[in-house]
Amino acid sequence: MPIPLDVLALQAIKDVVTVTTGELEWSCSDPLDPDARALPWGGVYAWSSRLTHQVLYTGKASGKNSLRSRLGAQELRWVREGHEAVEAGAGEAHTANHWESFSRVMVARDAVVWWAPTSDAAAARQWERNLLQWAIRETTAVPIVNGGAWWNRSAFWAAARSWAQAAAGRAAACRRADDLAQAA
Repeated sequence: MPIPLDVLALQAIKDVVTVTTGELEWSCSDPLDPDARALPWGGVYAWSSRLTHQVLYTGKASGKNSLRSRLGAQELRWVREGHEAVEAGAGEAHTANHWESFSRVMVARDAVVWWAPTSDAAAARQWERNLLQWAIRETTAVPIVNGGAWWNRSAFWAAARSWAQAAAGRAAACRRADDLAQAA
């Protein structure tokens, strides 16, 4: 029997945002809101399902391909256009021919994007690595759209593994505190 996808999933709000609290300041943008444009130049982001909060993709952007460009001009627009096409009655064949798999997944999962600014491009890269390591640690898999081609064994990934291990300890302590508070 296959393992249900939600078992292998991080949740944006509960897992990603919570575990980075105090280190990153997260905001959410909805691709269906045409006014969702107040994005910083650089940072890290995670697309998640509106309904389940399952993390579908994590990424980073800085410099010329800033969050403003990557999300505002590209990904948010692609997903919004996909929703508009589906609402206008476009079938699966049409969407398969007109949108990349990334956009189709985000439309099908009714995704929103969580983003956090970082100080520079190096910090954005490290946070992306941290979040991917966190996914591996918690679920044994990367988010479903990321794939697995990003892996390497550099010192940067070692730092990300160390962060994920420490974050796991912080997350476990928060869960224990919540359990004690509920039991009281």
